[in-house]
Amino acid sequence: VVELLRQAEKDESPEIQAIALTALAALAPAAGVFHPPPRDTVLLRQRPEMVDHVSSITVAASLPLPKEGWRFRVDPAREGHVQKWFDPGYDDAHWSEMPIETPWMAGYIGVGWYRKTITLPERPNHLAAEMVFEGVDECAWVWVNGVYVGGQDIGPEGWNQPFRVDVTGELRWGAPNQITVRAMNTAAAGGIWQPGRIEALALKR
Repeated sequence: VVELLRQAEKDESPEIQAIALTALAALAPAAGVFHPPPRDTVLLRQRPEMVDHVSSITVAASLPLPKEGWRFRVDPAREGHVQKWFDPGYDDAHWSEMPIETPWMAGYIGVGWYRKTITLPERPNHLAAEMVFEGVDECAWVWVNGVYVGGQDIGPEGWNQPFRVDVTGELRWGAPNQITVRAMNTAAAGGIWQPGRIEALALKR
């Protein structure tokens, strides 16, 4: 039975994957509570030295995150962080494809992971770079190139709340960048249901 479920978890259908993974989770104890690593980076507009310059901050470049081509896998056992699904070298070839800007399948309650590698243009002139998500239902944790960069974990109220994370030190301009998002939902559908983007921030001259 376990072997059949292991085969089913690699099915192209997210619904079949969810059923198989849920059954496997019931056969084994959960991997443990997820504790994201501490993140002390402060967004540009919130830095003390910028208090007199907030109105002068401008978006020098805005790069939308692609809607299509994301790899997706449900995680009913909540073990993805233990297996390092956020690692750039992790093999996600057997994961299904799931576009963002749309909820994941209705009926699945729990954790799901998104992965995608995007290539950025050459570095624009900027002070800081931030990744913006317009809506992840309902909690989210984000990694860039294997480094945890933050997220939002305010519970069900966060389903439609935009948030941003600083990625100044993690982005590789003019090169591929691996992005991973762990989303958790406790009711109805979930996932990255609104657009995302990368903003390069500078001061008006």
